[in-house]
Amino acid sequence: MIVGVDLAAKEKNRTGIAIISNKEVEAFEVSSDDEILDVIVDADLVVFDAPLSLPAGRCCLERECECSKFGHFRKSDLKIRKYGKVLPLTFPHIKMLTYRGIRLKNILESLNPNSLIIETHPSTARKLINLSRISSIFKIEWDELSPHESDAIIAAVTGYFYLKGECIILGDASEGTIVLPKPL
Repeated sequence: MIVGVDLAAKEKNRTGIAIISNKEVEAFEVSSDDEILDVIVDADLVVFDAPLSLPAGRCCLERECECSKFGHFRKSDLKIRKYGKVLPLTFPHIKMLTYRGIRLKNILESLNPNSLIIETHPSTARKLINLSRISSIFKIEWDELSPHESDAIIAAVTGYFYLKGECIILGDASEGTIVLPKPL
């Protein structure tokens, strides 16, 4: 089972979830960390639309911390700029998203050490593969989805291509990578 998570920065906001199982796709929204973990805990692969690591040398994303000298971007964030735009991890909304993503990743790793967890960037992934290509593999009614469900499906589909070896992996594994589907 592959699960895509379009993570909201705050628990009170809606998070999109997409599950791919046997080429069937189910998408819905949840809010709380507990609701997210209930869905993803048994997944073989979880693909987050959220940063899951800090830049090398950083202990946090606080601007006043001494570690801020190591910058606002990871190598993967800099490399993805070839394909799309990303905000600095220290941008207030992205900082909250990163902290929540790292927290959920750590909890999932402790609950299910066999689950593979990767990061993607759906708005960039969407540029590399078109929706008709995805629709030729999976039956998806795009116009019936919320934006969060749509991004969660793009994340899950990126996981599908990752497992097939049809992907681009940006960055350095020791710092954190971003996975994108190979362009057509």
